[in-house]
Formats: sequence, C-alpha cells, structure tokens
Amino acid sequence: MLLKVEVNLPRITFEIEALDQLIELDIGHYRSVHSDLRRHSDDALREHYALYGYAEGRFSHAEAIRENFVKGLRGLKALEIGPFVNPALTHLGVKYLDVLNSEQLRQRAIEHGLSTKNLPVIDFVSADGSLEVVDESFELVFSSHNLEHQPDLIHHLNQVSSKLLDGGCFAMLVPNARYCFDADLPLTKISDIFNAHLDRRARHTLGSIIEHRALTTHNDPALHWRGSQTAPTYQRLDPNRIQAAITEYEGADGAYVDVHSWQFEPHTLSDILRTLIQLGVIQFSEVQCWGPIYGRNEFAVKLFK
Repeated sequence: MLLKVEVNLPRITFEIEALDQLIELDIGHYRSVHSDLRRHSDDALREHYALYGYAEGRFSHAEAIRENFVKGLRGLKALEIGPFVNPALTHLGVKYLDVLNSEQLRQRAIEHGLSTKNLPVIDFVSADGSLEVVDESFELVFSSHNLEHQPDLIHHLNQVSSKLLDGGCFAMLVPNARYCFDADLPLTKISDIFNAHLDRRARHTLGSIIEHRALTTHNDPALHWRGSQTAPTYQRLDPNRIQAAITEYEGADGAYVDVHSWQFEPHTLSDILRTLIQLGVIQFSEVQCWGPIYGRNEFAVKLFK
C-alpha cells in the first residue's frame, strides 16, 4: 500500500523593511488594482505584499509589466542590445547591437519561421556580444532577456556603464527563473558571479551548457504559476541529453555557445546588484527592481549610473 504524504512548500515571505529596499511597491497602485485590499492602510498593504502579494504575483506597480516599462523608455537616446527581429524600442534616436548583422538576422529568422517585418538595421555588430564596438554614449541602454546570457556578469555591467552618460540608465527585462524553463535549476549565488569575473569568463562553462540543454523544463509560465505551491516531481537525468550537451561544448572548440548562465528571481537579482554597488564592484549608483506578475515569466530592472 502506498503511503500518501502531504507536502506543503513554504511560501516565500519577507521582513517589510527588507522588501521595501529590494522591490518597488506603489501603494496607491496596489490598492487601486486589488479590490480586496481597498480598505487597507498603507502599512497594512506593505505587510500584505511582503507576506502574500509578492509570492502571489500581485500587480504592485505600473512599471512591473513589460508594456508600461518599455513605454516609459521612449524618447531617450538609446542603445538596444540583442533586438533580433523584434526590437522593443523603435523611436528616433535608438541604435541596435547584435551578434549578427541585419541580413544574417533575416536568414536566421526565416530558418525559424519568424516574421522579419520589424527587422531593425543593426548599427553595431559584435560576434561575442562585447560592447567594445560601440563608439558613442547613450542616455539609455536596454536589453530584454539578455543579462542571463552573459558569461561574466560584472564585466558586462561595467561595459554597459561605460557607454552611458552620467545619470544614464540600464533598463532590463529579465527571465524570472521560477516561472520559465530554468525552474528546476538552483538560483544564482553572488559567489558564482565573483568566480566568473575572477576567471574572466568569456564563454559559458560545460556545466552551464549541460544545465541549459539537459536540466531545464517546460517554458509555460501559466503552468509554473499554477504549480508554484505544490511539490515538484523529480525528473531523472537523461544521459542522451547530457551527452548531446557535452558533444556541443566540445564541438564548439572554444567558440561561444548561447545558453543561460544565471538564474534569478526579482528579489535575488535586486539584492545581488545592490551588494555589487555597495562594494564598488559595478559602476552604478542605484537599482530599481519590480516584483513578479502572476502568469508572466519576466521582471523589470533599472540600474542608474
């Protein structure tokens, strides 16, 4: 006879002061969009978000969603990193950097059955993603689902800072590891980031390629959100997928392989970035980070120079 065991996973909670320092919360917005919270005081709403709202993915700030976040970036002299065929920024004054030129991006899009109607003209082509090819400064640098691909996160952040005017902003949309295909992987620790920088890592490790190719799961955020409070089912290792990752790494012969190197939730990335700023490791002065939104697999971050 099978013994049924009830597993109750702990819901992540925060001390109110800690969450206030890590995540942007607009009390007026939080109150107005959630009818069950309309009669709560400001202090009660802060407590609610720390104990329940963050974990539930409650809409807590207008800029927490992609549509509003990107809208607020329009009009600035900007560099968008990695737009592929669908740039987020399209106003006058935007330039684009990618690992391929426009024609190469067109061919890749056709191979993957993607539309090319929004394909931008690529102003800066950098095969390894380095910003050294960029010879001007900007009010804004923007990237979407790019930060997690950087082998050396500290180096990348400081390269971005060097291309920003004083007071400029690095705005990012970052995958929320808990609600994308990285859900089964451990979250990045700050020690991992220091190790990569100490190694001057320019290519992803074999371990990162194995994780990305063989240890990831599905990418349906709705399913991840619905299952976020239930016990995960253990998935056995697949030797064939692992061998394929090893073969890919060896076949690259030192060339860049495009995989995720880092896994973050909003509060963990916010805490890491704030710590790197306080230690003087990255050349920024302030970070703003917005919390998760139910049903979505990304979150928004700004770094100010």
